[in-house]
Amino acid sequence: MGYASQAGRARTSARNPQAHAICDRCGFRYNHVDLRWQYDWRGASMQNIRLLVCTPCYDTPQSQLRAIVVPADPTPINQPRIQDFVTASSNNRVTSGQDTVNTVTGIPVPGGDTRITQNNDTRVTQQTGEPPNGLNELPGTDPNAPGNSDPGLPYNNTDVPETGPLT
Repeated sequence: MGYASQAGRARTSARNPQAHAICDRCGFRYNHVDLRWQYDWRGASMQNIRLLVCTPCYDTPQSQLRAIVVPADPTPINQPRIQDFVTASSNNRVTSGQDTVNTVTGIPVPGGDTRITQNNDTRVTQQTGEPPNGLNELPGTDPNAPGNSDPGLPYNNTDVPETGPLT
């Protein structure tokens, strides 16, 4: 008749013999069937890190080590329509005053006022160089500035607009 004895934390039985093994983390003896492989996140999948460990030594894989899987970009639409910002932009500012009131409704009527520089050049709505009060009052041209036909001189200007105060 078989007997059961303890060797470390392993069970020994003559009727049902089972192999013993050593836990790779704590070093205690267990039955081999009671040990399991340790897995951990490697990229987007779980990978066996080849440690055979007991139940108390088993670490739950940390999901914070999982790689972030970014979803695919959405499918672009056919025939997209984007806004034409150059046509929609304006170099006029809108003003309203006490004398610009509709006499029938009493609602102020906005009027247009072209922005100009000290030299009576058309002032641009998008700055093309040095900011106001900078050391360079003639900032140069911007080849990406929206203009009519001459790249670098925006909005009907014949020379580089200055960044001085409005008149």
